[in-house]
Amino acid sequence: MEKLYVDKLKDKTEIGFQLKAFSHEDNDHQKLEELGAHRDDHYLFFLLTKGSGSVIVDFQEKIVNQGQLYYIMPDQIHYRIKTNQASGWFIGVDTSFINTECRYIFESWLGVQAALTLSPANLSDCNHLLTMLHKRIVKENESALNIRIYHALLNSFLTITADCFQGGIKHLYGNDVRAVKITMQFKKLLRQKFRECKKPSDFAKMLHISEPYLNESVKKVTGSSITFWIKEEILIEAKRLLYFTDLNIKQIAHNLGYENHSYFCRFFKKANNISALNFRKKFK
Repeated sequence: MEKLYVDKLKDKTEIGFQLKAFSHEDNDHQKLEELGAHRDDHYLFFLLTKGSGSVIVDFQEKIVNQGQLYYIMPDQIHYRIKTNQASGWFIGVDTSFINTECRYIFESWLGVQAALTLSPANLSDCNHLLTMLHKRIVKENESALNIRIYHALLNSFLTITADCFQGGIKHLYGNDVRAVKITMQFKKLLRQKFRECKKPSDFAKMLHISEPYLNESVKKVTGSSITFWIKEEILIEAKRLLYFTDLNIKQIAHNLGYENHSYFCRFFKKANNISALNFRKKFK
């Protein structure tokens, strides 16, 4: 049975989002740290206007510097949030409050999910919108009209944010729009279907393109093959389950879509140079 804590936004707010300003003078981020390793049932955005910070997300440390934006998706395990003389914003947002187009961009940030450096203009706009929103939340009551204003300001922030990430994708991967679009679609499908789909041909069929063309597009954009990303997605979830749950190896294998748990054990050991059981003992 999984014991990992899930931080639920509805336990904190009834308006679909939570906005907090922080500075190097306070320690509000320590409240998040006290949760330990956990998942959220919502998106969590970090915008740093000063200083730097870091967070462990799925066993990797992510660094966020001044003028950068970073987000954590609902299924990602995270902990050890640290800030160094930092000021900025934490924004927790219910997934249903993010429109489909924006969610598509956020969910398709092509594997690396690194912090994005905003232009001075975009940084100023985002900070201004969040400042306006924060002031209204503090001063106004939660009438139906005020809540509509809150959501309008939040939607403006999210739309600018999504546009920035989309621009970042084009900057990183060039003007081959078709290859980028295919890769984004593949990455989204992979997160949804990795338990039942293990072969590149499965994803090519769902995308109605040939397997070689899919592999060429994904490799051109990310530098790695379809097979690599399928294995990566499975291994990340396997490590989550090994570290944060008490499920036995056979149960974890079945959870990941493997009928033969021995095959899963061989696959995990070959990829990590350590058995699944020893990984649990070593890191847990």
